[in-house]
Amino acid sequence: MLRTAVKPKWLALLLLAALIAIAFVQLGRWQLGVAHDKARADAIAKAGEQPVAELTTLLTPHTEFPAAAGGRLVTATGRYAAGQVLVAGRLLGGVDGYWVITPLRLTATGATFPVLRGWTPQAVLPEPPGGEVTVTASLAPGESPAEGTYPAGTLGSVNLSELVNTWPGDLYNAFGFAQRETPVSDPQASDAPAPLTRVPPPRPDTGVQWRNAAYALQWWVFAAFAFFLWVKMVQADARGPAVRGAAGPAPEHAAGPGARHGEPEPPHTQPRPDPDPDVRVSAGKQEQ
Repeated sequence: MLRTAVKPKWLALLLLAALIAIAFVQLGRWQLGVAHDKARADAIAKAGEQPVAELTTLLTPHTEFPAAAGGRLVTATGRYAAGQVLVAGRLLGGVDGYWVITPLRLTATGATFPVLRGWTPQAVLPEPPGGEVTVTASLAPGESPAEGTYPAGTLGSVNLSELVNTWPGDLYNAFGFAQRETPVSDPQASDAPAPLTRVPPPRPDTGVQWRNAAYALQWWVFAAFAFFLWVKMVQADARGPAVRGAAGPAPEHAAGPGARHGEPEPPHTQPRPDPDPDVRVSAGKQEQ
């Protein structure tokens, strides 16, 4: 089969099969990306359909963060307290900078809710709004501890276990990406967080849209089938000469005795049947 496979026509077909397979694999990857995007879009749309909830109706201090609360919009009313921190190594628009995390002491419970007020390119801590404010934020769970050492007032991640030892009182086991800050005394006031830049909430971590994932698998099966078909065609071509050789030449006796020496075969004659005995007797009498 190897000798057959290296024939020019089969090598050319192999190249064609490889090009077809590459195209099918890329189509499968595209469909898989569509599956992820559609699942994410569905999750975002579903989260957007949920009404904005009061933080105290979803969480209580020092309790586990519910998985369904990720990305949920909540409101929390309170006053910003002292103890702002920076979170280093955060990119926004491809620029390295810092997150500004500010403790919000809730009026209803007295517990602290960490609020990510915005991003800054420099290690500065602008003063938060004074007085009572209502913050609308997108919920997120705390982050894992970061490696390395950082200066005082700077963290490597939003590590809530570190914040609970830094800020007094109870702490909610979550933090919020601030979307709006509204002073209670002036609901029409400007929401500009200058000199900070709002940080968009992270996209929800979702699976795939299974219908498009099935399409991706279908394209990859087609890619494998291109090589399978090439192998079967090469095997058929390789078996062809072997089958013809196994049949062998026609037997000599089938051509007649004269064909062995190139002589014409004599015509076949049918033997004459013996006459009927009675007919032979009558013929003998007539001869007498």
